[in-house]
Amino acid sequence: MSMNLKVVRIKSKLEEMYNNKIDITDVESNNKFPDQFYTRAIAAQAIIMRCGISEDVAGKCITDGYHDMGIDAVYNDITQKKLFFVQSKWRKEGSGSISQDEMSTFVEGIKRVINCEFEGCNSKLYAKKTDIEEAIRNMNYQIEMIFCHTGNQKISDYVFRPVKELLKHVNGDDSDELLVFSEIQLQNIYEYLANGQNQNNIILDDVVLNNWGETDVPIKAYYGTISACVIGEWYKKYGNQLFDKNIRYYKGSTEVNQGIKNVLKTEPEKFFYYNNGIKILCRKITRKILYSNDRATGLFKLEGVSLVNGAQTTGTIGGVFCENPEAVSNAKVLIQMIDLGACGENQEDQAIQITKLSNTQNRIEGKDFASLDPEQERLRMELSLGGIQYLYKDGSQIEDPQHQILLDETIVSQACLLEEISIVALVKGNIGALTENIDKAPYKKLFNGSTNSFTMYNGVLVLRAIESYIKENESNVTGRKKLVLIHGNRFLLHLVLKEIKNIDNFNDTYLDQEEIKSKVSSICGKYWNKVYEIIEKDFPDAYPAYLFKNVGRLKEIIKKSEVLE
Repeated sequence: MSMNLKVVRIKSKLEEMYNNKIDITDVESNNKFPDQFYTRAIAAQAIIMRCGISEDVAGKCITDGYHDMGIDAVYNDITQKKLFFVQSKWRKEGSGSISQDEMSTFVEGIKRVINCEFEGCNSKLYAKKTDIEEAIRNMNYQIEMIFCHTGNQKISDYVFRPVKELLKHVNGDDSDELLVFSEIQLQNIYEYLANGQNQNNIILDDVVLNNWGETDVPIKAYYGTISACVIGEWYKKYGNQLFDKNIRYYKGSTEVNQGIKNVLKTEPEKFFYYNNGIKILCRKITRKILYSNDRATGLFKLEGVSLVNGAQTTGTIGGVFCENPEAVSNAKVLIQMIDLGACGENQEDQAIQITKLSNTQNRIEGKDFASLDPEQERLRMELSLGGIQYLYKDGSQIEDPQHQILLDETIVSQACLLEEISIVALVKGNIGALTENIDKAPYKKLFNGSTNSFTMYNGVLVLRAIESYIKENESNVTGRKKLVLIHGNRFLLHLVLKEIKNIDNFNDTYLDQEEIKSKVSSICGKYWNKVYEIIEKDFPDAYPAYLFKNVGRLKEIIKKSEVLE
């Protein structure tokens, strides 16, 4: 069978890009570029397409080889807070897709690594163990599975079934996606390489702006609204290349991005009103219909594109679009397009200044509105009389670090003091929901006229003691027991508070940190070991990061142990 022309061109480009950058010393071949080279090269290329890193760095991400657990590349992107796992298949004929066995192998490998099971894996994958474990235990990280191949057909529903089951198992019914999947095919690779990796080469043609306007002074710019579907197409094609000049890439499934996603899915027609939009810098902007005075619709060509504000909006739209384009079809996005072409030698300076100032605005978070609640000031005054500083306003000056508590840690401890497991789970799954509205529950359950400053302060001390306990013990355990300790921190806090809040003076005296630490250390192990035993027995396949956000599972764990009742 003759080789596909696109494959021929990709093959040549990969040889040029990755010569001496992909380790093939474990491959027995007389060819300079054996088939394994191309398999590994497209795995590296998949990471570049998602993260915009260099070929040298991408080449060092390769784990392909004997005992690779079906994982050909691993990359921890600390900027995006995303952990990438890649499986790749080189189809020299440029046709077909992925087999069921190939997909199943990949899925089983992912199951093992997210449970920190590395027994029997090769040295290249084991070398990534620390990065993988750190990302898995980090609450702000998202994991992305990428299957990259040079076939021309999408993965079939039948082959995709084990992926779908894994996504359901890890993510549960939550809208917060800890694990996502994406496919990169022949055409995606070809277009990426054809357009070049240099950001300045990105050209967006036939860009339609609705209800547009323009300004000429001091820099020419156009503004209006654009369909979210168009932005989704951009992100699908270029990924993080779009953000080359931005100070941050797309961060994945953060709390803020989850909020953007929820609006897209539930109220797409209102997206324009809730979102600040995006800002694009261009080397050149051409208005394609010059003699029309119609401001309802404008057609533009953008050259040398870099999106300098709105990376989170764009990445979230792109993620939803890739899942279901129809989901964003009714959403409109505010867009600014700035033409730097007339800036001459000052083009780069202007780009830096616009990027910097566009990304230094302070965002108001839900918890900031707590400063408007009179109960917070009451609690501050009560604590102050006890010699304790309560910092409930953002930007407050710390006077004595040894005798102060913060609003963030107070929210967590107050939530875990409650008997309601649903709120304890919310601390792990969507802590922002606790302070969305200071006039009603759940916020009012945390802070109200009955909130006791003694209990509140001592609760924070317990939280700090548990964090100290986890830090001291996590290095002594591995695998799932370690994950249960790390991800179960808030459930552990709830269990410990349930017991310790009944001790003498907890509710009527400001206790000493060392006294609290001593009491906590003596009971933490009891709860941690029992919870781990139950999880291993009844939920052996459950991913701890999700399990501790699941109200039903937490209730089951409590029911299954007399120790926890």
